[in-house]
Amino acid sequence: MKDASIAIIGAGLAGLAAARRLRAAGLDPILFEAAGKSGGRLSSEEVAGVPVDAGAVYVTAREEPFKSFMQEAVFAGKATGWAPSGRESDEPWLIGLPSMDGLTDFAGKGLDIRTHTAVERIGRASEGYLLQSNSAPIGPFDAVIVALPASAAEPLLHAHGKPFDRLSEVVMRPAIAGLFVFDGAVPIMADWISRRGDLSVAIRNSSKAGRGDTESFVVHASAGFSEAHFGAREDELSERLLDLLAAEADGPLPPLMARKIRRWRQALVAEPAGEPCLVGAKGRLVACGDWCIAARSEAAFISGTAAADAVLASVAD
Repeated sequence: MKDASIAIIGAGLAGLAAARRLRAAGLDPILFEAAGKSGGRLSSEEVAGVPVDAGAVYVTAREEPFKSFMQEAVFAGKATGWAPSGRESDEPWLIGLPSMDGLTDFAGKGLDIRTHTAVERIGRASEGYLLQSNSAPIGPFDAVIVALPASAAEPLLHAHGKPFDRLSEVVMRPAIAGLFVFDGAVPIMADWISRRGDLSVAIRNSSKAGRGDTESFVVHASAGFSEAHFGAREDELSERLLDLLAAEADGPLPPLMARKIRRWRQALVAEPAGEPCLVGAKGRLVACGDWCIAARSEAAFISGTAAADAVLASVAD
């Protein structure tokens, strides 16, 4: 097992969790990420110089191994608690520092992450698995973990056995978020407003530690709105989301300094696979992600760890 070569496709939280578990076992996995940085939907953007959390706005830590990871992040100064006014839950919420992608930066510390590398096909050769990337074949590898949304994993794995038929059964819904930075205070008392018609949640991003003093809000549209308007122009979406925010305000919104729209076609897990991960090829090919378990960042971490355990069991034989 000591010399086993493992590839992980996708450097979101599931892929990073898998890599951390493999590294703890003495292996040196390589992560391949199509985007310019790791993080997936735990992403943040700079808008007018303000760090704004575009994807997941907080995480929960209910189970191991995610509880231990978040403890490490807190002790390292990369995470802290957040209790916004207006929320109805008493469960502890945690955020990354100085923004949500601080969590994935912390998770990826010391890992071999190769960005701008999109994997288009997984092939099987006598010496192992080969990855066809946007540049050249990579490999061989003794095992491959695919840590992508189910719809992106399916074309890579559909030819590799029955366990991956489940990928087509997973249902995920899109999401649209508006990131707004204002020149002045928004006249809304609460820092958290949720589930009102087309509004999924609006949060005062500047209520979080590390996000600066400039007033900033993130407005997430409902899944139904996101499906109906996914292809709309950015200016149209921006106005619609600002209207949703304005409807919650006690007065006119202050002038905008900057705005940005983010869209994810596969964001919200509606019907998960119902297993920690999908395992094929006697543990040499594994698929993982939040879509295996539930629509939570914690679920992605747990799934990635389970995928790594399946690979470790296979390469130990």
